[in-house]
Amino acid sequence: MDQQNAATENTPKPQDKKLRMEQAIKRKKRNQIMWGVGIFVLGAALIGSSFWYARWSEKNLPGEYYPSVGQEHIPLGQEPPKPYNSNPPSSGAHFASPALWKTYDYEVPDQLFIHNMEHGGVWISYRPDVPKETIDQLTQIADAFGGSKIVMAPRSANDADVVIAAWERLLKIDVEVKLSDAQIKEIERFYRAFKNKGPEFVPDGMGGVDPKELIK
Repeated sequence: MDQQNAATENTPKPQDKKLRMEQAIKRKKRNQIMWGVGIFVLGAALIGSSFWYARWSEKNLPGEYYPSVGQEHIPLGQEPPKPYNSNPPSSGAHFASPALWKTYDYEVPDQLFIHNMEHGGVWISYRPDVPKETIDQLTQIADAFGGSKIVMAPRSANDADVVIAAWERLLKIDVEVKLSDAQIKEIERFYRAFKNKGPEFVPDGMGGVDPKELIK
């Protein structure tokens, strides 16, 4: 009889089972909430660090950023549907073919070089009246990179003596007689940072057009 009473006392009562189930459900919910909070905090931290890194990177990149105003093709002589937002243009409507990768000693239509930048090229332009020493330095810089993804030409519409352009990016430089060592290093840094950063990747060997065929 005593054994029977003891067994009866040790048998879980329905209310005890219900209480344990409720406690287990509460623990599960609490753990889920804790995991959710942890994931949210981690995600927020990652987003915050990514935003901070992007801002830090942007501040430490050479040149100035200009948002894209499009990349549509237009026929020779047609005005772009949207005005360019930088001088020289760093994006926008352009001719259907890029120029050959080389240095030019005459002015070339912007709409050719915009296409070069779309393909990840870097465009070096300079005012025609800059000192010859500066032009020689720019030529040496282009040659030092093997002319890879570089076009260079005089441009009378520049509002700075020298402008280095890539897609959505400009580096403007004014000189007295020639480029300083610091300016040369900044040009080289710009080239390394933005070569092949256009919206379309095209190998160096892909052909272009001779500008004289368009402007003759």
